Amino acid sequence: MKPKYLIVFLLMFALQARSQRAAVLDYKIKTAANAKERTEMLDALRAYLYKDLKMTLEFYVDHLKVGNNYAWFEGTADRKDGKEIKFEEDAYDCCHAEALFKKQGGKWTVADGAAFSTDVWYEAIAKKYPEAPKAIFPPGSAALMDH
Repeated sequence: MKPKYLIVFLLMFALQARSQRAAVLDYKIKTAANAKERTEMLDALRAYLYKDLKMTLEFYVDHLKVGNNYAWFEGTADRKDGKEIKFEEDAYDCCHAEALFKKQGGKWTVADGAAFSTDVWYEAIAKKYPEAPKAIFPPGSAALMDH
């Protein structure tokens, strides 16, 4: 292999490895330092889910870790108006929600997300988004499966 190709290969490998070691921040608890971004993410998820569910949700964060312009959320949801969540069919499993966020152009957006799913929709999502640090997902999560 020619030296310049070897250098390019090693540089690409180092950049990929660096992205997986990116600093991971825990946003589970709202603080003065993370309040703006945390709120922006949850508001984006609220708007994303409203399209399908036609209800405004309030979230209780069980897991929210951020790294390399990606964030993974797991939590529960209630209606913001305090009413009971009811569905006419059994196609929903109340009251969990999950989302993968991506920061683009300085703004957090929902790359993928769902609430009240009856299956594990996010299985192997880390493989679908290889730039997302694996450390943002909980250890043993279906998100880290290798399908």
